[in-house]
Amino acid sequence: MAVSNLVRNLRDAELVLKDGTSPTPLTLTVLLDEGDLSWTEKVNTIEIKDRGRISGGHLRKGDDESVSLSFSAKWTQLIGKANSSGDPLQLYEFLTFASGADIASTSADGEQETLTFEFTVLDPAGVASEKVTFSKVYRESLSMTEGDDYNLITFSGKAFVTSPTITRV
Repeated sequence: MAVSNLVRNLRDAELVLKDGTSPTPLTLTVLLDEGDLSWTEKVNTIEIKDRGRISGGHLRKGDDESVSLSFSAKWTQLIGKANSSGDPLQLYEFLTFASGADIASTSADGEQETLTFEFTVLDPAGVASEKVTFSKVYRESLSMTEGDDYNLITFSGKAFVTSPTITRV
């Protein structure tokens, strides 16, 4: 059984965004990211009480809740391929499905535009690396922040799943 006692940190990971282009999706590795990818899995529970008391009551599963996630990256430029087909694809245009960037949604036509996020965390010991896949990720907000040393792009969104898929790689 592969077990590693080495703690992973931001130097061990990589975030790759994938679109819905078939058969080979367009991919964008998020460069200069802050190493602050965060996600939250939420479980809703309905408490059925007996006249306001827990005693004699019971618990029921509540509605499913989508996974919330966020990350930030240093801003190099906002548009590339959307401006000129010879320029490299940029994070902003990938996340916004910018016109001219040819980004395809992973959802069906008529649905909210979504992407797939793959977060790979390498085991420094080389024993138990993992890939965390968030499917049907949609943007709730995208913030651009100016700073003294660098500007930031901050993504906040949800994956239309109750939990990511975690696999060994």
